[in-house]
Amino acid sequence: MSTTAPENKSGPLISIITSTFNADKHFGNLITSIRAQDRSKIEWIVIDGGSHDNTITLANGARDVIDVLISEPDKGIYDAWNKGVLAAKGSWIAFMGADDYYLPNALDVCRNAALSASSEINLIVGTIHWVDEADKCIVRTISTPWNWQKMQQWMTIGHPGTLHHRTLFKRFGTFDISLRSASDYDFLLRAGRNVHASFIPIPLARVRIGGASQQTLALREAQY
Repeated sequence: MSTTAPENKSGPLISIITSTFNADKHFGNLITSIRAQDRSKIEWIVIDGGSHDNTITLANGARDVIDVLISEPDKGIYDAWNKGVLAAKGSWIAFMGADDYYLPNALDVCRNAALSASSEINLIVGTIHWVDEADKCIVRTISTPWNWQKMQQWMTIGHPGTLHHRTLFKRFGTFDISLRSASDYDFLLRAGRNVHASFIPIPLARVRIGGASQQTLALREAQY
């Protein structure tokens, strides 16, 4: 019989990792959305690639919510994510884009899902809204539970709304930085049949169309 996973008493339950590079256009929206949440047992890690706009100024002004800030040249978003995974202390790890933001009470929902997950669960798949660049229109809602058969054909889940148990990274390694925009999909394919997932049907975040994971290159890489 599965049991409820115990809370990590010695540190955060959830680590949120954000990669930034010259992201000042929308980064303030993400900061505002996290400030509005109950952040109990949540840590936020920002890995910056050496921005030369106002991104670091915004990040330094948000040290009340940013627990770890690293700014140095990197080899792209997945290199930054790998640095974030190494720095993360949470039992669960999430990735949120600098152009995107959490909806109200989203972290409450994530925290409750993590606390109530049985010990066999190692992935919690969430629901997200894709929105246009101006954030005026919901283009698509991604609300699909984990399905290994479908995942082998296409990336079916909304990755910004997903929580990964840290044991997945211990077992299957980190992100392949040679894949510039589909390494999150590659990672989940490696985990594959070993994924045991639960599902959050409540929308957690708004994700702007045009981010790295939705570029033409990502679509090509996701079909190999």
